[in-house]
Amino acid sequence: MFVETKFGRVRSPSHTGAKGPMQFMPGTWAAYGMGGDIQDTRDALLAAANYLHASGAPRDYRRALYAYNHSQAYVDAVLLHARQIKQDIRNYYAYYSWQVFVVTTRGDRRLTGP
Repeated sequence: MFVETKFGRVRSPSHTGAKGPMQFMPGTWAAYGMGGDIQDTRDALLAAANYLHASGAPRDYRRALYAYNHSQAYVDAVLLHARQIKQDIRNYYAYYSWQVFVVTTRGDRRLTGP
């Protein structure tokens, strides 16, 4: 959820039509969302786990992540972040605390931070 929506802080649909904190395409949500609410963080995380498991995790995380997002850069980034968090839980808090900026028609806007 860090890569997709900065832990749910960016809450707009993507340019491809993906929705919610885990950025599911509607068809994928219909198959793996288990009847939940695409905008609900808990439901989205459970659906992501369901989808990743169906796509090969935990046997092959790289394959499962690539099925989730067809970008090698995405796969590499998620695995790097996961390794860093596993090495030291404080890295999770560092990622969670990052300031989030979005581009608007009025310029850059900070969503988080002091």
